[in-house]
Amino acid sequence: MTDKQSVGEAGKSVQTTAVDKQAEKQLKNSAPGSLNSGTADGGEKAEKSEKPAAQPTAYSMRPAFGEMFPLPTIKNIMNTVMAEKLKDKTYDKDVARTWTSEIADEVNQQIASSSRVKRYKHVVQVMLGQELGAGATYNSRCCWDCDCDTSVSEVFSNTSLFCVCTVFGTYQY
Repeated sequence: MTDKQSVGEAGKSVQTTAVDKQAEKQLKNSAPGSLNSGTADGGEKAEKSEKPAAQPTAYSMRPAFGEMFPLPTIKNIMNTVMAEKLKDKTYDKDVARTWTSEIADEVNQQIASSSRVKRYKHVVQVMLGQELGAGATYNSRCCWDCDCDTSVSEVFSNTSLFCVCTVFGTYQY
């Protein structure tokens, strides 16, 4: 007998909470100070006049055609930064470390401040060496999505040194 009674009370509590929620909703929808606030008609009118719920924004998995990683802009940034930092310099192994850090930081800041690089993460890598007349090979590799991600590399050289700057741009999904 107590089981039936407790089930009945549980059903009543669920019904009263549903009624209470509906009454609260009607009070929220009715204008304060109006004559029909709290009545069923005022609540129904307010519910009908509500705007339809907005669709959730679509999530793009690929960049739009005009939003690809701007390679010409990035190349221009790399060339100007390397030329400004290294144009009249001679190679010095003690100072080369600071030059590479300065070039990488400057390129990184200019790319980050660019408005054309919206949903891309980028990595800047700089290598600086002494020009001795011998050949050098520079390879880099990364795993990514070939449709969205890209890299660009530029070389600066003078009679004393060479500098290779590479920027990897990956689309942030």
